[in-house]
Amino acid sequence: MTLIGCGFPASTIGQVILSIDETSVISNEYIGNGVQWDPYTMDYGHGRLTFSDADIAKIYERLDFMQPAIVRMMINASSLSSENGTPDFNNYYPNVEFLLKYCQSRGIDVVFGDWGGSLISHNDKLINRKNITTLVSFIRYLLDEKGMDCIRYLNFVNEPNGYWSATDGDFELWRDGMRIIHSEIEKQGLANRISLIGPDAAIWTTDETWWIEKTASDIGNIIGLYDIHTYPSKYTVNTNQYYEIIKSYRDCVPANHKIIMGEIGLKYVAPEDKALNELNRLRAETYKYASIEDSQMSVYDVAYGLDMADALVQTLQAGYSGTVAWMLDDAMHNNEAPDKLKIWGFWNSFGDEFFGKDQEKIRPWFYAWSILCRSIPRGCEVINVKSNAPGSLKSALVRKDGKYSLILLNISEANLSAYINREMTSFIPGAKVSIYNENVLNNLSSELSLPEENKACISHEGDILSVPAKSLVIISNIL
Repeated sequence: MTLIGCGFPASTIGQVILSIDETSVISNEYIGNGVQWDPYTMDYGHGRLTFSDADIAKIYERLDFMQPAIVRMMINASSLSSENGTPDFNNYYPNVEFLLKYCQSRGIDVVFGDWGGSLISHNDKLINRKNITTLVSFIRYLLDEKGMDCIRYLNFVNEPNGYWSATDGDFELWRDGMRIIHSEIEKQGLANRISLIGPDAAIWTTDETWWIEKTASDIGNIIGLYDIHTYPSKYTVNTNQYYEIIKSYRDCVPANHKIIMGEIGLKYVAPEDKALNELNRLRAETYKYASIEDSQMSVYDVAYGLDMADALVQTLQAGYSGTVAWMLDDAMHNNEAPDKLKIWGFWNSFGDEFFGKDQEKIRPWFYAWSILCRSIPRGCEVINVKSNAPGSLKSALVRKDGKYSLILLNISEANLSAYINREMTSFIPGAKVSIYNENVLNNLSSELSLPEENKACISHEGDILSVPAKSLVIISNIL
């Protein structure tokens, strides 16, 4: 049997069996995948920077390649008022203008919200009703005066279950604040235009599923979309333990409601990843502008894209309706000092201006995330596909309007061949194949390109698929 396009013969190590059951639909009306895109810091302690038209055009061009379907965007309501406490929306609007204009022009759903510090004071058990009114008024201003009806969801307080949150893990305080902001949404006539998302809890184990359960029981009538945040360890993801954890939260969501992964990134927190965590800290210490306490230096490595793809595939299998990657651009957030950036992004838009020209280059995981955004479109169904070797070859299948994307991820060191219970040339006619691995990225023809071949990795008989070691392969006629 001859294989084409992948550079290795049919006699690969082991054969995996993939079984597709098109009658078994895991989820439907998928919301989409995307990225966290927040207003930029702009002043990093060395003079205020500004975006040129060329800078904005570059960001737009890169996002057009990615094709995100959802963006999460967070602000501080305290920034919406002047020094005397009077709301000044026209003054703040330029901070979000080019971000929202992009989302509006491309039909991207926006989760818009507040980090929480200006809305709630846990120490005093106080909810700042004035700032809540200001925040909702600002959203009405964006909808009515600026035409930004891409804003679909309102996020009240980031990660309220955490000790680092404005609520300090106090569910009742967060719940009461949600009721107040919902009343304000109704008062300002926005109830049919935006809905609340929650609980926005950051989780690492199954211990806090009660946040979903209590949200549903106490305020389920005001929740439009459920979400959680996850920052799993590489070991947890690669061993598929991540699936079991996040599935436990999905199972707590009421029937006929959806849940998305409102933030996702990898942190090396498992004991098995101790060496990676130590290396990550060392790498952050050697880069002058990196936050030592909050940077993921693996964004410079091809492997991070594979791990993020692994996590996303498991969200599909667990029944999630979208995933938001943390985060787009290093220039958005700092920590410890004005010029100590949270290194998590696909690039740093102020590389040329200050942080170093090489920092403005696209990092590897951008390409993995882009083909996952493009091949898993809004409105698709997620179909059940099973692998007899899920520890080596991860898989997912989506369908929309009679077209398909088959996602294959080989995290092993060996090339794998997989038998599939379909003849691929008829099952996905006209399919293109996108491949993400180190070899491909070393041979890109241009910054915004990935090779697509009509029959790469598919046998002449059509039922044997070849997936190179350490590779993401997407076979799609949706792309």
